[in-house]
Amino acid sequence: MSVEFHELEVSAVIRETAECRSFELRVPPHLAGAYRYKAGHHLTFKLPWEGLELTRCYSLSSCPEAGEALKIAVKRVEGGRISNWLHDHVKAGDTLLASVPEGRFVLDPDTRASTPLVLLAGGSGITPIISILKSALLTTKRPVTVLYANQTRASVIYGDELRSLADRHPDRLALHHHIDAESGLLSAAAVRALVPSNDIAEFYICGPEPFMELIERTLTDAGVHEELIYIERFVSPADPDRASRSDVDFESLDAPESFSLWLGGRSRTVPYLKGKTLLECAQAAGLSPAHSCESGFCGSCMSAVKTGAVHMRTHDALSARDVERGVALLCQSVPASAAPLELDADSTSFRAASAVKSSYSKTWSRLAAATMFALMLAGTLVLRLVH
Repeated sequence: MSVEFHELEVSAVIRETAECRSFELRVPPHLAGAYRYKAGHHLTFKLPWEGLELTRCYSLSSCPEAGEALKIAVKRVEGGRISNWLHDHVKAGDTLLASVPEGRFVLDPDTRASTPLVLLAGGSGITPIISILKSALLTTKRPVTVLYANQTRASVIYGDELRSLADRHPDRLALHHHIDAESGLLSAAAVRALVPSNDIAEFYICGPEPFMELIERTLTDAGVHEELIYIERFVSPADPDRASRSDVDFESLDAPESFSLWLGGRSRTVPYLKGKTLLECAQAAGLSPAHSCESGFCGSCMSAVKTGAVHMRTHDALSARDVERGVALLCQSVPASAAPLELDADSTSFRAASAVKSSYSKTWSRLAAATMFALMLAGTLVLRLVH
């Protein structure tokens, strides 16, 4: 099933900074269920531009538990087709074609209640971070630390709202602003200082690529397990008139008759349809793996390749380290050979090692089952010896 899109009315346009606008969206009552969302989710938009239909993803900065209207923030980018179009042309009363909410950059419901939460944002990366922050403060008792980096104080987005949250939650929220113009670029030492020395914390990261690379590398060097690091990575897709053509003829590649896909805790056998992506094959088989943009730039459909190999038409939403780990985008992947292919789509977040968690879970489940069977067998033998 493809992602649903609906026309939503822009109810308000709010100036956040000289270069950033927030757009509040009104959801019609009959679509309220479809647009139910979690903090950290995003919307995919199909937008007109000079006769083309362009696609962009924007994270929600609103908080579902607070009953806020759907809201996105758009920072004007020099030469950016859509960011400039939204700033210059969209006003209250206009409509935008938006997908239903999607994404896996969300709080883990299985995390223990006292686990510290460290949120790290750079620039417009504050958008999903502030949504997660508000949700955590309203629905958990977790202590929260926020590091928000910007080039100047004038470029701080949602500054008043962050200050208000810090004032209302002084015992739980520690808010740190880093301003490049005043303190230089963010350093590894500043990031390392946020790592709790006496507890295990979870880290959520969103911002420009160099910012995220610095933080992920620093956390890893500090001994933070990669399963505790969540990363939201968005890139803009190549527009239709700028898309490069792949030299690979995907329909000519050898492929297995079917592949295995872990979904919902079960391994499913999915028939492979020649020339179709793995996502399209799964959908044709009646399955619904997480997905959103279907263009390879939001990362919602990322899965772990456990056995075999795939070709990806594009993988802009993945870092080089993701690809090295065996992470693939279902919406861009086709089998690379006729060898057996197994993937795991059960990752629950944009963790740096989401594939590791799911494989650990399955390994421990199998070990637990084997251990239980061995204990039952041993108990049976003991009873026979007694009698």
